[in-house]
Amino acid sequence: MALSVTIYDDGSTDGTAEAVREIFPAATILTGDGTAFWAKSMAMAESVVLDRVDVSPYDLIVWLNDDVNLDPGALTASLRIHAERPRAVLVGAMRDPLSGKMTYSGMTRAGRHPLRYQALTPRDVVVDVDTFNGNFVVVPVAVAREVGGIDGEYSHALADIDYGLRCRKSGIDVLLMPRTLGTCPRNESPRGLPIASEWKQFVGLKGGGNPASLFRYLRKASPASWFVWLPVTYATWWAKSARRRVSHDGADAK
Repeated sequence: MALSVTIYDDGSTDGTAEAVREIFPAATILTGDGTAFWAKSMAMAESVVLDRVDVSPYDLIVWLNDDVNLDPGALTASLRIHAERPRAVLVGAMRDPLSGKMTYSGMTRAGRHPLRYQALTPRDVVVDVDTFNGNFVVVPVAVAREVGGIDGEYSHALADIDYGLRCRKSGIDVLLMPRTLGTCPRNESPRGLPIASEWKQFVGLKGGGNPASLFRYLRKASPASWFVWLPVTYATWWAKSARRRVSHDGADAK
């Protein structure tokens, strides 16, 4: 199995590029200024790979976040499943390195809202899903060229969910592989902040409610009713935040 490595180092200061060079001297390292975040970084790295003349339609692209530690044999297990389902996109679920609880996975629709999805606990067999968190994903090159690249116009979040939906729309199966295949702690927003601070994070560049990204996602996922779901999303956030604070205050009063 031949392996090549392409990373987008978005202005890191922890020696990432140098560490990668030590392990993979031939790695392609793209550099940014810290403003690309996940979607644009991944889109640019993927574009470089797909433009290479030595990349075959039968090759595979592996998405791998920098905070993922794969289990031994994770890639080998992916290759076995790929041999059985060569046109499918394969998703690997992650678990917390301390608690062992699932953190990221494939997802299925769980409501009317275009962003209402439920993460699935992996089973002992392959499971069809609607979309995914993009921490560890295996994409055949032929599929990547058919579906199109990762949408780098998102600020950070939602690009992976968007990609999974585009795969399904194109008739590409999206499969959650058996068991968790590595560790990745969940990036939880800190609790207990003033509500204005939480709101700022939610609509910020890395937040799930970033206006430009949310508008883009809803227009693509629900073109006939996006204008309804946009205010509903924000109203739901405020309602949940208010209920959480009331519940917390009530618990403190007991």
